[in-house]
Amino acid sequence: MPFIKHQIFGKLIFTKTFWLLTFSDLFTWGFYLIIATLSGIYLEHKLGEDVIKIVGIGGAIYYVIRGVLQIPISKVLDRIKNDKDEIFVLTFGCVLMGLPFLFYPTLTSANQYYVLQIIFSLGVAMNLNPWRKLFATNLEAGREAREYAVYDMVNSLFIALSIFFVGQIANINQFYFDVVMVSLGLLVMTGGLWAALITTDTTRKSANDHEKKKP
Repeated sequence: MPFIKHQIFGKLIFTKTFWLLTFSDLFTWGFYLIIATLSGIYLEHKLGEDVIKIVGIGGAIYYVIRGVLQIPISKVLDRIKNDKDEIFVLTFGCVLMGLPFLFYPTLTSANQYYVLQIIFSLGVAMNLNPWRKLFATNLEAGREAREYAVYDMVNSLFIALSIFFVGQIANINQFYFDVVMVSLGLLVMTGGLWAALITTDTTRKSANDHEKKKP
């Protein structure tokens, strides 16, 4: 794939790495936000009347694991003086984020849901820091706000369009709802593919900056 450059809104240049990071985040967090919107209704059919309490415990598990792992992961990422570790951790984190939703149709108990939440939380912990570091490192100096704005605009419009159509499909019956959850899980996992493709951009600033620091 050739080096991608787009010129939008004046002289703002968007690099290949910008788009790959944007698509990676779009596939992981964009599709997850759709899952999160639908999961309460979905889990009620699977786990019964105590679903609010179960989801509350699952949410606590998620935020504890996500929060506790941030510092050790960030120390590892900062210690290794190239961006290959960020790309690898981000790729693996995306896969872990989507994996639990492939098993949602088989849920029969709260404990199974908690195990899946642990896996998802590990994925999120591995996703956040490397994505933020790569995105911030590869921003164009003096144009950071506009690049963040375009990133958010793309994500917002995509999520709005996707959640509308996903809602129509999931509303048909429980079988289609299962298919939707598994499909969304697979799409979340493909966020790792976009992240892995960052290695193909030899002009990315994060790689070049590290090379310049070598003695």
